[in-house]
Amino acid sequence: MGGADSRVDASVARWRGHELFRGMDDGALRALMAAMTPVTFEAGETLIVQGDPGAAAGGRDDAMYLIEEGRVRVRIVDPDGATRLERPLDAPAVVGEMALVTHEPRTATVEAATQVRALRAGRAPVMALLRRAPQAAAFLTRAVGRRLMEAGGIRQVGKYSVVGPIGSGSLCTVFEGVHPTLTQRVALKMLSHDLALDPGFKEAFEREARLLASLRHDHIVRVIDTERAYGTHFIVMERMSGTDLQDVIERGTRLEPEMVARLLAEAAEALAYCHSRDLLHRDVKPGNIFLTDDGKAKLLDFNIAVTLESTARGDGRVSGTPAFMAPEQCRGEVLDGRADLYALGITAYALVTGQAPFEADTNLDLMKHQVATPMPDPRKAVPGLPPYLAEFIARSTQKRREDRFASCAAAAAFLRTAVELPIVNKLALTTVAISYHPSRAGFVTAALRRLYTELRDEPGVAVIYGHQGGTVASRDDE
Repeated sequence: MGGADSRVDASVARWRGHELFRGMDDGALRALMAAMTPVTFEAGETLIVQGDPGAAAGGRDDAMYLIEEGRVRVRIVDPDGATRLERPLDAPAVVGEMALVTHEPRTATVEAATQVRALRAGRAPVMALLRRAPQAAAFLTRAVGRRLMEAGGIRQVGKYSVVGPIGSGSLCTVFEGVHPTLTQRVALKMLSHDLALDPGFKEAFEREARLLASLRHDHIVRVIDTERAYGTHFIVMERMSGTDLQDVIERGTRLEPEMVARLLAEAAEALAYCHSRDLLHRDVKPGNIFLTDDGKAKLLDFNIAVTLESTARGDGRVSGTPAFMAPEQCRGEVLDGRADLYALGITAYALVTGQAPFEADTNLDLMKHQVATPMPDPRKAVPGLPPYLAEFIARSTQKRREDRFASCAAAAAFLRTAVELPIVNKLALTTVAISYHPSRAGFVTAALRRLYTELRDEPGVAVIYGHQGGTVASRDDE
């Protein structure tokens, strides 16, 4: 046992810093290394054969190899026999990793250029390990992601052609794709493999797709399709151009107050729509509100959304992002739409000041702040903040939900009115009443039409005129 342990310890030390395993928990990495078999190849021997379908389909091998010592040669040959690519790879290197997640033919031949010492990871033992310890599967997500990103790598997810990467997070990686016949640009959201192997997260991911597919709102990202490929799941969504509000904050961008209010109102309207369909988002934050290039807000990421009915049962579980969670959410209490409203208020604070109101070293301490620490006044950080934004933040983030706006719909109405009312109050109004004998009706009407024609296209002027019995004509120009 001592020899096997020392071999695993040495492998863990060797591969811990490799891009495929970087950040992986040592326990998970150790379990993975222990599931591998040491093998040796002499110069000229073949590790992998291009076109081999893999053991599951009657081929010779379905393994990934970690090259620990020596050099291998990778060669890709076109159907006409011409060599398209040939390059050496020195240890440490990883080859054949896609065999763990697909039965598709091998895309290259790999030969030993020198004597090679390697670790062989066959599909069956590795997948058995990952079913027992899904957290060890993070390297598969990196492997698939790398192949989706690189030139000459994976170019297809189901029926969608892959264009390139869009972004990544702790739970998902997103790529740009194209529908083959509609030529429609889409976003392919790939679930991390460690989560894909966890039945609970897998169900949540599929549920998110079903939930989003049922939602039709201008300010909620639209789901088009789902695909299963490369050992995980993909949600196919509309491809949006722009950035999320977290990126806006991190870049130090300060949006105009009227734009902030409009984006918050759009997000609040999207949340109100969700609540009307018995759906609670539970993870409202700047990173989950997308700002499109045409200036619209789009609500994203329903990974932990639940029905209001299910939260009414009060299972006591706490889910969400602590820096944006409502006090009742931190306490694991029964929730309603005002929990999402609180998170939107914290989002508003971060958007106007450039940072969240509470900071702490641990999630527990952050939640304690949400429950008990008074909300700071954003006007101390932004002295010129319009009163309506300060009021929105204050009312949305009250510790007692009863003290907040009654609903996200009410909050949206407040913001819309607050922005529009000052404009109305600044308008000058001139009213003209003309009394005339019926015999002079033609003259008066002609004169009013001339005045109307002169004013109607003037910027900043709105004209309505009429006569007894109904409106003759109207025109609004803002």
